[in-house]
Amino acid sequence: MNLKQKLALRSTLVCAITLLLVFGSILYLYRNLTINAFYSKLENRALLSAIIFLEKDELNKKKYQEYERRYLNTLDKETLQIYDANGNVAFVPELSSYPVDELILNQIRRRGKHNFRAEGLQYAGIYYEDNQGDFVIISSGVDITGQDRLYNLSVILGGLFLVGILINYIFNVVLAQKTFKPFSSILRQVNTISTENLNSRLPQVNKPGDELSELTQTLNTFLERLEAGVNHQKHFLKNVSHELKTPLAAILGEAELSLDKERSPQEYQQVLQKIVKSTSDLNSVIEGLLLISGLRNNTSPSTYRLFRLDELLWEVLEKIHYKYPKAEVETIMEVEESELLQLRSHPDLVATAITNIIDNALKFSEDQKVTLKIALTEQRQLTLLVQDHGPGIPVQEQDRVFDLFYRGSNTQYLKPGHGVGLSLTKHIAEFCNFDIAISSVPHEGTEVKLIFPAA
Repeated sequence: MNLKQKLALRSTLVCAITLLLVFGSILYLYRNLTINAFYSKLENRALLSAIIFLEKDELNKKKYQEYERRYLNTLDKETLQIYDANGNVAFVPELSSYPVDELILNQIRRRGKHNFRAEGLQYAGIYYEDNQGDFVIISSGVDITGQDRLYNLSVILGGLFLVGILINYIFNVVLAQKTFKPFSSILRQVNTISTENLNSRLPQVNKPGDELSELTQTLNTFLERLEAGVNHQKHFLKNVSHELKTPLAAILGEAELSLDKERSPQEYQQVLQKIVKSTSDLNSVIEGLLLISGLRNNTSPSTYRLFRLDELLWEVLEKIHYKYPKAEVETIMEVEESELLQLRSHPDLVATAITNIIDNALKFSEDQKVTLKIALTEQRQLTLLVQDHGPGIPVQEQDRVFDLFYRGSNTQYLKPGHGVGLSLTKHIAEFCNFDIAISSVPHEGTEVKLIFPAA
């Protein structure tokens, strides 16, 4: 069952429930009106009987004819009983099956009149005071006409209900088809879009607040994201293949040269060292790409805990010292309070980000002198400042330094690298919820600032 059929059936169900409530209320109200009208007739019959039997000798002929003309309507299966003050039947024959006891007679005397049902019949009783005594007159009958009208009304309302449901269902089917026609058109257009024509877009419906317009806009936004993602993947695969080919070619070339002829142990050792370095570079690139992929998918295995930034920085500097033993790193601590130095984040990832930034600073500094500073911003946020005196970054390239595999035009041929470190650092910053900012002046140096949220 498709959505159009579901909509038509549910709308018809709502209509059916509404009609049932309306027609049921009409039938209920008409039944009550019919019952009350027949009670009024029975009261009139009881009053007329009192006039006939008790007041006829006291009324003039003209007045009596007026009462007869006004009240004398024969009822179906009519019965009548007149009780005196002692509860005995007077003026009319007593009916043995008449369901009237002393309790009901007393109620009629107290209230003046009383209507009740017994054995499926309606009864109306009135209390009548006369010069001959006080009497209770009870009249009953069967409202054949009212029952017939009630039955006919039930049949009419039942027929109207069925016809109304059928008409409503037909209208709902037509309306659903007309309503979903634009959506069917959109689905056909979406089905024509593939990876070969991701630049295609759906025709925009310029109707503010219209659901169709919002759907079209949402799908176009989704297509834009999908196109950007596919293009990014294509670019990513292209760059990955290029970056992986370089160390693989180096490894393969060194191995082939070493096997070309017999060499000395020293030469074999030099070849193996080159292979180890190329393999290490290849492994570094692969690990960086895997970590970026994990951060994008929120699947990083790193732990989240409380730690101190200064202690983490000393660990990073200790490891970097083995790579740059002659490097001169100046560390400035403007924050000494232990509570202010605490961070709640992923220490392994933060350490990786700091290592990448310091490594870049040392790599591109001619004198290998780098300044590190831990300070507080005006908003009392903990920051780490890394400053070098290298060649800097060209102004037109500063917005691209975090792109994967991007390397500056003024350094890509001077220093080895793959353009993974800063991109990985940016992803770590987004994952760990801290800010990173770079300011650089060509030929003077670069300054990188990490701004951490409060623990």
